[in-house]
Amino acid sequence: MSFFNGTGGLDLFLGRARIMSACLVPVSLALMFFFIREEGWRFSLLLCCILPPIGAYLAFRGNREIRAGLAAIGLLLAVAALPLAFGLAVLEGA
Repeated sequence: MSFFNGTGGLDLFLGRARIMSACLVPVSLALMFFFIREEGWRFSLLLCCILPPIGAYLAFRGNREIRAGLAAIGLLLAVAALPLAFGLAVLEGA
């Protein structure tokens, strides 16, 4: 079964969403420690410590239950936390 008219199937999409969202958790935690240490910015605790693990959990649930929408929402939460954190840090520094 083709998914999004591509060569991969639904299981490939679910696996990639799960792996990418799980790999973003340590990256966001490192970014959180950097923001707190360098700038004393406490909003990074919410953005980088709460949203990516929730996104990884949703992606794992979506992979296990074979629900593409849940996996996509989990990946979106994990990925969106990083640009949002950078954007808010730039706005606060300006």
